[in-house]
Amino acid sequence: MISLQVNLPGREYKIDIGLNILEKQLPEAVLLNATDHVVVVTNTTLQELYPDCIFNVLKDSGMQVSTCVLPDGEEHKNLATLSQIFDFMMEVSANRKTLMVAFGGGVIGDMAGFAASTFVRGIPFIQVPTTLLSDVDSSVGGKTAVNHPLGKNTIGSFKQPEYVCIELSFLKTLPSRELKAGYMELLKHGLIQDADFFNFTLNHSVEPLDFNYLEQAIFRSCGIKGRVVEQDETEKGLRANLNFGHTLGHLIETHAGYGMYLHGEAVGAGMCFAAFVSWRWNELAENEWELIRNSLGQFLQPVKLANLDFEIFRDLILHDKKANKQAVNFILLKKLGESFIQQETSVEKLWDEFRQFTAKFPEIVELE
Repeated sequence: MISLQVNLPGREYKIDIGLNILEKQLPEAVLLNATDHVVVVTNTTLQELYPDCIFNVLKDSGMQVSTCVLPDGEEHKNLATLSQIFDFMMEVSANRKTLMVAFGGGVIGDMAGFAASTFVRGIPFIQVPTTLLSDVDSSVGGKTAVNHPLGKNTIGSFKQPEYVCIELSFLKTLPSRELKAGYMELLKHGLIQDADFFNFTLNHSVEPLDFNYLEQAIFRSCGIKGRVVEQDETEKGLRANLNFGHTLGHLIETHAGYGMYLHGEAVGAGMCFAAFVSWRWNELAENEWELIRNSLGQFLQPVKLANLDFEIFRDLILHDKKANKQAVNFILLKKLGESFIQQETSVEKLWDEFRQFTAKFPEIVELE
């Protein structure tokens, strides 16, 4: 097991990463919160794969454990499903001393975190991520949200966890497609801030599972994100670099319908597009653009977008939470391992580049 700490003004939390660590580490972390009631938020898939997992881990800790099971899938990441959490909390008489545990991937982590941030004006919560993507993305940093029909993650809040337990054994039941989606987030952290980590990740395959590699890769990836969050917790500037690939990625998820493409797949396509624009606008060297395109292309699932014209593109981009007026702050690459924020980027210019991109690389994104 290896650990790191995220240090924020007036508080900090620990992230533990390892194989077969949950049964020891989670009860210790829960006991530190001086609670006698834990509410676990999970989904139907995990409840079937790991029946009452968190309950069984905590059953000898002398506290009440209640489990809220939600439907699985990005299409359920909305206000209606969020209300199910609140209904459950009321039914089990949760209060300000209740501790919430998010047991699942990014959808569960985001929704449970948002519920924890707002129920009785805030209760503590712990993240137990179960996918590679959530290991290195949603479980760290404190962003929580649900989707709106017009934009992904547009309703949310900042809520830092008390603790994150990254139990690697959960990756054993992850489908290949999910592993590849998480791999994209590893590559993203290397692209925006650490070229050595990007190369380290490329030199290791995500399949078959190599837990020694994964422990190191997740540790380094969480370290990159954690250091950024420490400097800019609520995304006033620097943290926006973590959104590399997300402007187009969120558009893809919203336009195609939530759940059609995994978050990592959509962001992977978005990263390719952002790297393409970086090269076209003479920021990124051609050889590095080609390296990025070829590297990401090995793991991308082709994205097909029907009935997408400029009007829809503009509306979806401007409904994105990073939008401002008729322009967006778009994340570009200066070189491999160095990103920057291009302020007030014209949506019309991005549309022109997007049409060039889809014409040249329909195997990445195709307009139907």
